[in-house]
Amino acid sequence: MSESYKNIILDKFNKRFKKKNILITGGTGMVGMQLLELLSNLDCFIFSTSLDNFSPKNKNISHKKIDLRIPKNCEEVTKDIDLVINVTGVAGSPKMAIDKPASFMSPNILLPINILNASAKNKVSQYLFTSSYGVYKPSNLMKEDDVWKTSPSENDLYAGWAKRIAELYLNATKIQYKNFKKLFIIRPSNIYGPFANFDFKNSMVIQSLISRIFSRKENPLNVWGDGKAIRDFIYSKDVAISILQVINSGYDKKPINIGSGQGHSIKTLVDTIIKLSEKEILVKWDTKMPSGDKIRILDIKRSKKLGIKNFYSLEEGLKETIHWFKENKILYKKRYNSFQE
Repeated sequence: MSESYKNIILDKFNKRFKKKNILITGGTGMVGMQLLELLSNLDCFIFSTSLDNFSPKNKNISHKKIDLRIPKNCEEVTKDIDLVINVTGVAGSPKMAIDKPASFMSPNILLPINILNASAKNKVSQYLFTSSYGVYKPSNLMKEDDVWKTSPSENDLYAGWAKRIAELYLNATKIQYKNFKKLFIIRPSNIYGPFANFDFKNSMVIQSLISRIFSRKENPLNVWGDGKAIRDFIYSKDVAISILQVINSGYDKKPINIGSGQGHSIKTLVDTIIKLSEKEILVKWDTKMPSGDKIRILDIKRSKKLGIKNFYSLEEGLKETIHWFKENKILYKKRYNSFQE
């Protein structure tokens, strides 16, 4: 990332929120941690929440381990807050979507509704909700304004509808409560990066592959499907900086897609991770097992018009993620995992 461009974004954000209180819900997640790092040296006060134990090293950041599925806890943490950046949520493997749909749907409805209700009650002025590209019917060009013309994929049904319900509730809140100056919605594509869930049994594809290759040392590596499925991946640092750019822009009229706008096959993904591992690994494609939707790529014209851009290629993001994982193989096992409740 260009440091000069990043500094411009941070300076603009700092001017808007100087001496203000900012709450990041889901602050120890892969996007939340990137946000904390970006905001740590600004002249504002940062509050973080999650279900993890976390002791920030920066004096401008305070963290509270708290369950925001409980409404009164949301009221507690949103008191005297000027901006809420909600990056909470549950994501997992296609198998978990089949086996544990309630573990997807319940928190992805309860968390945003509880946090938004509390924010309205405590007169928070600005709020950003992180939705998902799971709200879309799969397509090679998923456009923001097409969501309500279709239904989410059968492969992402519960999480997709949960995020849609949360978006709809945000729109209802915007109509009814006038204390909000801005209510933003972003829809990121398939996010990956440090501080993610790397449990190979229930994590998303990139984290699962990294865990299986660098921790479990699987060889041969068995992968579901034929490798032809295409996905839009985005590095967590790019999502974090995009969130600040969205807030800086002030655009809250409609949801904004945040993605690469490019498709990469699962085969390309697997080949790239193996190349970065510098190992000889045999890949066995299990074509009897499902590979999910054929293609999912976001249309990012709206974000481009707002001046939002990404800084990391897939290979660059994977390289940083792999390096972090190799240095922190034990850390992810100590963190909260909703599928192990």
